[in-house]
Amino acid sequence: MKNIILDSNDITNKIRRISFEIIEKNYDENEIFLFGILPNGKYLSNKISDFLNQFSKKKLNVHFLEIDKKFNYVNNITPEVNSKLIKNKVVIIVDDVMNSGGTIMCSIGELLKYKPKKIQIAVLIERYYKNFPLKPDYKGLELSTTETEHVEVMLDNSPKVLIK
Repeated sequence: MKNIILDSNDITNKIRRISFEIIEKNYDENEIFLFGILPNGKYLSNKISDFLNQFSKKKLNVHFLEIDKKFNYVNNITPEVNSKLIKNKVVIIVDDVMNSGGTIMCSIGELLKYKPKKIQIAVLIERYYKNFPLKPDYKGLELSTTETEHVEVMLDNSPKVLIK
């Protein structure tokens, strides 16, 4: 059985709120780097970028991380990152669901090489079953689910979040 937790309007409202929180928390920053974890982090980071461009004058750099989930390492960063430009800047990792925290930990490990000023985490859904002591700085919704339930984020034609 599938239960719809968020529909398209809910997702847009969550992304808008996350975007405003990013502006508020980083009011003194001129430049922010968003790193969306593929595949769904791309959609979310692009939407966050749209809102930030609409309501802020901060310079934004949007990149995407491709993670090999089987071996837990970063396969690719697109577009390529210039380490001199990211040094001492705020980096925000964007993902759809924070479940175990493994992909976020992998991303943090990779991005620390660039010596950012801060690394922040933005997720649409935070679940309570994490293997790592991570807490997102920005979250759309916290879900208390059983370990056997699966959260599915569908961001194609009719965006929605389901629990199976």
